[in-house]
Amino acid sequence: MFAAANQAYSMGFFFFISGYFSARSISHRNSQTFLSQRLVRLGIPILLFVYVISPILQLSFRWVIYDILPGFESVVYTYKQIEFGRDLGPMWFIMLLLIFSILLIVFQNNLIKFSSRIKIPYRYITLLAAFIVGFLTFLVRVQLPVGTVYKPLNLQIPHLVQYIFMFFIGALSYSAGWEKNTTSISLKFWFPFTIGLIITMPIIFYLVGGASGNVTSALGGFTWQSLVFSLWEMIFCVSMTATLLGFFSKFFDKGNKITRELASSSYATYIFHPLILVIFTALLQEFQIPPLLKITYLAFPTLVVCFFTASLLRRLPGLNSIL
Repeated sequence: MFAAANQAYSMGFFFFISGYFSARSISHRNSQTFLSQRLVRLGIPILLFVYVISPILQLSFRWVIYDILPGFESVVYTYKQIEFGRDLGPMWFIMLLLIFSILLIVFQNNLIKFSSRIKIPYRYITLLAAFIVGFLTFLVRVQLPVGTVYKPLNLQIPHLVQYIFMFFIGALSYSAGWEKNTTSISLKFWFPFTIGLIITMPIIFYLVGGASGNVTSALGGFTWQSLVFSLWEMIFCVSMTATLLGFFSKFFDKGNKITRELASSSYATYIFHPLILVIFTALLQEFQIPPLLKITYLAFPTLVVCFFTASLLRRLPGLNSIL
């Protein structure tokens, strides 16, 4: 349930934010400059992860878990075994963002024309849009259930409809100037609505087979369980996004040195965090305590090390222009 609840909104919210800032960036540059910038800021980190970070991660993992010291032969073997899709790891998000950025260039004029005719949607219109996207997601999952991966890009197709929708709604929100109205987002509606959706999650989990440990019917196929979960997932994504936008706009609209540093290091953290997270996790494999306590112990030091490392790396010559 924890993983499903995070999956339901987190990446969609990332795409919404990315769509917003991509539209802002392209509005300040011509298409050629924007594309070249995207290729540098997105393309180079993708290659860096696949051909540098991922091999280091694999070699380090074998060292920690199996006590196999990295040597010339193991390095050569690791590079021979590289598969772009498999070793892309979490960079599927960056790869998809690069594709969306190219599409944004293609549809930029249409987006601007459309945004000039539309006002910030009323909450019930927003929920209706979420319902429609959730139903489209259900239709995709009839043939491609959750877990279906397009390996060349390490991309989960069953979530793709949400990602497309959230990215271009983010871009539309900038073009239409909706960010000027974020303070008007009704937290009195969205916050309790989001809490209500969180409360229904265990109920849905139980109804779709969670009690027996088999939730396969909710992950795809032409089943009512898949329909209910697909609709809940998308409505929760939109509701949580509105809640977070309203909450941070109202209570945290000013930054300080710490938050600015964290924000500046967030991209580098996303790129390098698997290396730190996996190694930390591997080191704790023999630490026999309940998993909930283990993740609690692991979370804070991992976050600190990830952001501290990212803060140093993004200042290195050559990396400071792409991170």
